[in-house]
Amino acid sequence: MKRSVTRNDVAKLAGVSPAVVSYVMNDSNYVSKDKREAVLKAIQELEYTPNVFAKSLKTNRSNQIALVGDSLQGELFGELATRLFELGYYASLFYSQMEDAFIQRIIDARFDAVFMTSNGFDVRNLNEIVESGIQLILYKSREYKGLDPRIVIRAPDFYDGVKRSLNYLILKGHQRIAYIPPLKYKTAGVGGNDFRAKAYVDTLQCHNMEVNPDLFCTHTKTVSSILENVFTMITAANCRPTAFVVGDDHLAAQVMQYLKKFGMRVPEDMAVIGWGNIPSSTITTPELTTVDCEIGQFAREVSVALDQLVNGKQPEDRLYKGELIIREST
Repeated sequence: MKRSVTRNDVAKLAGVSPAVVSYVMNDSNYVSKDKREAVLKAIQELEYTPNVFAKSLKTNRSNQIALVGDSLQGELFGELATRLFELGYYASLFYSQMEDAFIQRIIDARFDAVFMTSNGFDVRNLNEIVESGIQLILYKSREYKGLDPRIVIRAPDFYDGVKRSLNYLILKGHQRIAYIPPLKYKTAGVGGNDFRAKAYVDTLQCHNMEVNPDLFCTHTKTVSSILENVFTMITAANCRPTAFVVGDDHLAAQVMQYLKKFGMRVPEDMAVIGWGNIPSSTITTPELTTVDCEIGQFAREVSVALDQLVNGKQPEDRLYKGELIIREST
């Protein structure tokens, strides 16, 4: 079995003391350029990985980050977990449960930070997390009143993305456009305070088009409930939509397959737009038009922001505008 590389091994190869290696790793003291370069070279040659568990005992940190979402969001969480690991953290994934006991268990686990993508928790729940001393970045998709100012916002610009999608479909001549939010997404529909709903209403009204509440899905608890809502929409006698804008690419692909069961062709009978530009969006038939959120870049910046929070720095809030990638589904 290969022996684990230690800090002393790095120090010996670099010709410095173990303390200097620690200074370089933690950026905690001045180290001359030559010594720093020697240490970094030795780390690379020996493929040295610091023992984060030993470090956590000294720093009173867990080196654990909680990623909380309503669904797996494999592409985003996968990228984020990889980036966090490179920074010395371990990511734990949780499906959200809309109850106080869930938030309390997150707090009791003493994570260093939480990245919250669920929009189902209220302000009280979110504030409790930061009040307990745990840092929080919120993937904000709706309005919150009284949010603790220590909570950092990092999210796609959902309003802008939905607006772009609708404007494109309207330019293509569509007059009845339905919207399907992501799975378990909290929304009151066209009267809601979530950014997707506001963009839907504002954009249609800007074009002097009717806002039909029946064309905005609010039954998001399960995929089955969403598809039942799709069925209700496409069988409506007088207001059947001619296009769907869907909150994520996975769900958009499921909607496309569901439409095909009824003999409907995409895009001839029904246009479909997704969200995320995940790799599988190019292997659907037809290929999926989608909003590209640059998941890789987003994950990199969120991981850096989480690390900054844990180390006492307050990163800025930021929304990321996406690009509409036009393919055959529209």
